[in-house]
Amino acid sequence: MTVELEKLPPDTRRKVEGLMCQNGWSFSQAINAMMETAIASGAVSEVGRKKAKVLRLVTPMRASGRDSSG
Repeated sequence: MTVELEKLPPDTRRKVEGLMCQNGWSFSQAINAMMETAIASGAVSEVGRKKAKVLRLVTPMRASGRDSSG
């Protein structure tokens, strides 16, 4: 995947440029830092995924005559 500064949304571009100026980083270093932060915050588990259906894998236990508890 190639990321180009000119193609970033204006807000993101300002943030990347801010990191570059503040830390003396190259474009690559700033993007990598942003990606590391996003991954650490769980972004990868959210990006590009549709909401999954909630499935019940095990039926709820019901009290029965065979139940040994109680």
